Amino acid sequence: MSVTKPNSFMQAGTRGKSRRGRTPSIDMQKIENAVREVGAKMDDISMKDVADYLGVNVTTLYRHVGGIDGLRRIRASLSRSDLADLPAPHGHTWQSWLKVLAEYYRSALLQHPDLLDFVQAALDPDFLNLEQEASILVNFGFEPRAALLAHSFLITTITGYVQQELQTIEEARNGYAPYYSRLFQNLDAHPDRLPTLSKVNLSQRDLDRDVNFKSIIHYAIAGIACQKGAPKDPDKVL
Repeated sequence: MSVTKPNSFMQAGTRGKSRRGRTPSIDMQKIENAVREVGAKMDDISMKDVADYLGVNVTTLYRHVGGIDGLRRIRASLSRSDLADLPAPHGHTWQSWLKVLAEYYRSALLQHPDLLDFVQAALDPDFLNLEQEASILVNFGFEPRAALLAHSFLITTITGYVQQELQTIEEARNGYAPYYSRLFQNLDAHPDRLPTLSKVNLSQRDLDRDVNFKSIIHYAIAGIACQKGAPKDPDKVL
């Protein structure tokens, strides 16, 4: 009894169907590369754009990253490669070093707004920066817990300021007067309606984002200095 073998046309058709039906394999390295390539071409990023780049469906991508927040976290983490090293403490007091550190983080967040959604989770996923910063503060005389709390307070302050700063930039770009610009207009038009604010004698310098940031950080550092576990020798230089 002879067995009929499929002809070459049937074999080719079967192989082709098998290839088309197989889900392409992806891993985190491929996803990171796709996020890097797709993200370089647009301000925002979508599951569909990345899935199309990888040649998979959105459901397959979802199983790997858990949704759009997972992609944004990856994109934010990739931004770390552009960041400079943490500023060295040499020649600084702890106060002056925290001011430099604050400018470092502010610059990073302004350059990479994606980082704002995740901040430390994207900036320092392995906690190595946190360890380095805490060690520096301890060398300045902080108790370890106080060093950790000081870092947390500083990052929270910077994040809040930059969020407002980016909103102000966006409003100005869209032709909408930012909040404090509108305050000036109200003070000029109705000084009697805002008597306390009229006594401040606000000027255009008060709209300078750099000047305001320095003032905010000054207040933050003054608050840190009053906390339990802060250095007893505030003028120590490393």
